[in-house]
Amino acid sequence: MRFIGFKTNPKRVLKAVDNAIPPAYYCKMKNSPQTQNPLLSDQPYTFINLKAKTFADYNIIYRINDCYAINQLSQIKSNHQLLFQKFNNQIQQMNLVIIDSIFPIILAEVALNVLTEEISTFEEYINARRFFVAVNPKYDRKYLTYKFKTFIHHLLFSNIASGNICKGEIDINKVYCRKNDSSELEYYSTFQQFEMQEMMLEKMQLEINLKSSSLSNHIATLNLRIFLP
Repeated sequence: MRFIGFKTNPKRVLKAVDNAIPPAYYCKMKNSPQTQNPLLSDQPYTFINLKAKTFADYNIIYRINDCYAINQLSQIKSNHQLLFQKFNNQIQQMNLVIIDSIFPIILAEVALNVLTEEISTFEEYINARRFFVAVNPKYDRKYLTYKFKTFIHHLLFSNIASGNICKGEIDINKVYCRKNDSSELEYYSTFQQFEMQEMMLEKMQLEINLKSSSLSNHIATLNLRIFLP
């Protein structure tokens, strides 16, 4: 059992299995420059299992491009066939503006690329060299990497994907748990956010749920699910 960023008394070792993570546990943070805050040392932490975890579920609305005759979602082969309109949930869309004023547009294009099976992770989208920054396109990859990592951080530790207004507040009491390749349990808190962002950029999966998506009257709604298998 491996604690990343935590120390624990052997007599109080957390007994956890894939589907039996205890809801709360008391930990003491390591005495490091990142964690020197006496207010955090004895606070209860909520443990969340990363296995089969869904982080976000968005319904994104598009208008069918007038140049195309589309009767079913399987006919969509190019991003140009659908024109982004809005998110079905206005609060979810406004929450995304915390990341960037154009992030709802970026995520809408991500969903289109998932539908056309070009990508299944944020890292694949970044590597496809999308261009959004008109001032200096050579920095677009760095821009997108930074924005997606920020989004991932909020998915993990804020309510950005909920139907409630997100004020950008970070829940420092959340601790995520996963088994590594050696079947050891690893624990990640906000103090391991950079390590988590790198891992999630690669491993977090993107999926269009066709059962929850629809197409009618020149309007297409795509259900984008962001999750870990």
